[in-house]
Amino acid sequence: MVKVEVVMDERALIARAMLNLRLVKLSWALFFILIGGTWILDSIYPIFSVQIWTFIYAGSGAILLLLNLLRFVFKITVSRFTTGLGLLGVIMGAGNYLVPGGISIWAAIVLVIGFSMLLGTLRK
Repeated sequence: MVKVEVVMDERALIARAMLNLRLVKLSWALFFILIGGTWILDSIYPIFSVQIWTFIYAGSGAILLLLNLLRFVFKITVSRFTTGLGLLGVIMGAGNYLVPGGISIWAAIVLVIGFSMLLGTLRK
């Protein structure tokens, strides 16, 4: 049997890198729209600080998960770190909604970073 290896040409690699850059810019744009929209919502209809952070956590987590979903669809390398942060954001948003002020975001971030480093070390 003959083994055929598909090699991407330089144009395809550049196109994939440009698509990834566009997806990252789209994610940043959505993040700033989320922050600005939350501040405008707060100025029009005053809401509690805990609810503002609930929107920001859950929204930014959903944006990061959407970014990695689109990377997966377009066959671009998915970042495990941003996927973990996205899951953390959604979980923190849900946690703040159900139990306001229950979980420290900094403790959760440090925990995710530690687990990602541990998994990276164990894989090698």
